[in-house]
Amino acid sequence: MPSLFRRAPTQTITENVNGVTVDYEIPDTTPTPPRLPFNLDATLRRLLFAFAICMTAGAIVWGTVAIGGMLGLLAPAWAAYLVAGVFDAGWAACLIAEWLLRYDSKRAAVPQKVGVAMLAVSMAAIVLDGHRNNALLVGIVGALVSAAAKGVWAIGMHTIRIKLEPKYEAYLRARQQQAGTEQALALGERDRMLTEERTVALRLALEARRPAPEPTVDQITQPTQSTPVQGADQPVNQVDPAPEPVMVQAAGRATDRPVQPEDQVTELFRRLKLGEHITKKGAAEILGVPESTAYRRLTAAQSLLRQYN
Repeated sequence: MPSLFRRAPTQTITENVNGVTVDYEIPDTTPTPPRLPFNLDATLRRLLFAFAICMTAGAIVWGTVAIGGMLGLLAPAWAAYLVAGVFDAGWAACLIAEWLLRYDSKRAAVPQKVGVAMLAVSMAAIVLDGHRNNALLVGIVGALVSAAAKGVWAIGMHTIRIKLEPKYEAYLRARQQQAGTEQALALGERDRMLTEERTVALRLALEARRPAPEPTVDQITQPTQSTPVQGADQPVNQVDPAPEPVMVQAAGRATDRPVQPEDQVTELFRRLKLGEHITKKGAAEILGVPESTAYRRLTAAQSLLRQYN
């Protein structure tokens, strides 16, 4: 039955009436799904863990105050209380690890044992502080606060822990191992690609900072004039000029070695000395290198030409 203060659900209908599109609403007769019944178990489970969290917070505060007062005899107050909080925070952190591994009994055994050991150390320190202040009973009661918080957590973990059969536990562990391996491989590949990018950027930065080498006297050669080539069957007035070779290596050097930057500078210097107008794009086409590299070679050749003019 619809409520007086709540509008009944409606649905919008779009129709074409005599060539005009209209939208109108009609009551929504779609049956609504039934509401889920009140889940008492889930509510009580939340309440149990809320109590456990509150008790853990109280135990950490009490342990920090008690142990911090004792450590304050040998250290500043801020350092003493900061270190004192480690005692109870340690077994509380083991509770988190135990929660994450609640479906893996073998791996969850390690944080369980470590948490009990840290709890014993914390309780002993609290009792020792009570004995130091001539209040051994107060120290024992304070230590039992941490034990009670740990006990409530143990009960809560027992209510949610599902004991899997060995084959299903091994299956779940294998799937988790497979997912972890894929993630590790992906992270390793990412680190490798980032390292390669940084290496390339470092090499480019070092090459940009490296000054252009000045060619020696034997590297500066006199250019040879290109002479026309006349075929045997061609008239005298039809002569094909010989193509000008691209010289990217210095004269007098072996031709089977890799091209060096000074060879490219020498080639550009030779062309500039002949009076050619070379741009950055033209230098890149002559040397067969990127324009950024060609620009550096051309700048070095122009600087060398100014020195010899």
